[in-house]
Amino acid sequence: MPPKLLLFTDVAAPRRHQRGLLATLARAFNDVVIADRGDVVVCVRMKDADDDDVAEVCRAVLTIVAPANVGALVHERPALVGPLGLQGAHLSSTATTSHVRLARLQMPAGSVLGLSAHPTNAAPLCVRDDVDYCTWSPVFAPSSKADARAPLGIEALRGHTTPVVALGGVDGENAAGCIEAGAVGVAVIGAVLGAAKPDDALRGLLRACGVEHHRRRGVVSRAA
Repeated sequence: MPPKLLLFTDVAAPRRHQRGLLATLARAFNDVVIADRGDVVVCVRMKDADDDDVAEVCRAVLTIVAPANVGALVHERPALVGPLGLQGAHLSSTATTSHVRLARLQMPAGSVLGLSAHPTNAAPLCVRDDVDYCTWSPVFAPSSKADARAPLGIEALRGHTTPVVALGGVDGENAAGCIEAGAVGVAVIGAVLGAAKPDDALRGLLRACGVEHHRRRGVVSRAA
């Protein structure tokens, strides 16, 4: 199933507050438990690293997020999914049908497979029956990095046959509007990793996306 909230890892965003990636993830997920595993996933994205380094970070991320009932994906390394016990993989926008097919063969049955998409406003509806979801971006101007592409706007999320996950400038203030417009979920980077209080930012996104969760202290929290 597509995630309702997808968090891509990034090392630059946490530096705004003099924190590392793992320390920021630990703070974000420290006091929350997600009711349904799969609603929230962290995607480890390390484009220029080798497989051993990626695997090491994936293991560290799993240790941090597993108590919160949160899973992990890996970017562009489907062969790591089975050995590391990940939920699946996420492929870049350059992936061809052959790449998608190979990724499926490299992962255990039932693994989640996502794909990045960077359409234009005139792009046709997203029609992919070989992936579980596509990230659709940038919906808004990204907060984590500069992007020369013009924002698609929220209307670009409507009417797709393939589940789309809104990415680019999404935060707790506009995430609910993305869901209302037709996205099955949202993907973020800076909204959590670059936040002064990543735990508060995460809980705001959970509420906006309708993700059932509770505090580890036992206080139940649901979307309004």
